[in-house]
Amino acid sequence: MLATTLDLLAERTYERVTLDEVAARTGRAKTTLYRRWGTKDALVLAAVRSLGRPPEIDLLPDLGSLRADLLAVVDSPWLGGPDRRMPLFAGLSTAARGSAPLGDVVRTEVTEPYVEIYRRLLLRAVERGEAPSELTARVDVLAAVVPALSDHQLGLGDGVVRRDFFVAVVDDVVLAAVRGLSATAETPGA
Repeated sequence: MLATTLDLLAERTYERVTLDEVAARTGRAKTTLYRRWGTKDALVLAAVRSLGRPPEIDLLPDLGSLRADLLAVVDSPWLGGPDRRMPLFAGLSTAARGSAPLGDVVRTEVTEPYVEIYRRLLLRAVERGEAPSELTARVDVLAAVVPALSDHQLGLGDGVVRRDFFVAVVDDVVLAAVRGLSATAETPGA
């Protein structure tokens, strides 16, 4: 039932997901769902919690460059890969906007783990010498950029955020900021 709820969220907005449809797709009685969860919000909360954490939180990608590692997170097979994960996140975004408890769970179960992954990748780039040490002071802000811009884009209601959007954010925002810091660090008196 939780997987079906997530599938429905990947197919449509939160507002269009119904317990009737979850019951019909799973072959369960609607009373079974109400007995277990009581409301659609409770069912969606349970479904979000069932996602688990992105696997990269436990095992960072290590493909040899910051760009490759950032894009490996975008391309992660988690939740069926980016083609399924992006529509699911769009559905979760609409759910989070409509319910404070859902918003809290999406933030703690999805957004914050991604910020932590990006933070750790950026710090590792500094440790490797791929990024200047000045980046350390800005890591928290840059780590939040990809999830924040994703959330913003999803909030515009234009549908699913595609991979090319994430590639542009990585290349034109995150890595551009790192390159800017590198240029500043190399310029005497800057």
